[in-house]
Amino acid sequence: MKSYIDQELACALYRLAEQRMQAADRSMPCSEEVYLLLTTATPGIVSYRDMQHLSNPDFLEASYLLLLNRPLDEPARQVWEQNYDLPKEAFHAAVLKTIIQSGEYQHIRTSVTECPLQLCDEEQKNMLVASQALPERLVRLYQSMPRPLQKLAKKIAGKE
Repeated sequence: MKSYIDQELACALYRLAEQRMQAADRSMPCSEEVYLLLTTATPGIVSYRDMQHLSNPDFLEASYLLLLNRPLDEPARQVWEQNYDLPKEAFHAAVLKTIIQSGEYQHIRTSVTECPLQLCDEEQKNMLVASQALPERLVRLYQSMPRPLQKLAKKIAGKE
């Protein structure tokens, strides 16, 4: 992914803002990891590969900010906190599946790319494919491609 933000500068800005927030007895709206992800994110496109390293709480926060364009609300955080101990892959799949099925996401439809997670039940169509109106065979083919070919396919499709 192309980044126009210097990561060291982004970290310094985050820490400065965090100090000022603490001085005002407030907390930052997201963790430093999530902030760094947001500074490099392409508007309208979310790469799962860029998010997969995040801890479960950070993944939840980033998913709301990137896919729903809003911060995680407290009631949702309390519901998901019970699942923070799930393995990363299971937690990530559950979060993405829930968001993609939501009515709120249906109005936004941010593209999720490079997601190898199975987001469907056995007899059900893959939700990520269904939500983005791409043929499932095409998505599987894309996901099986090496990274350089994925970048080329994105370039050809005008997505990068």
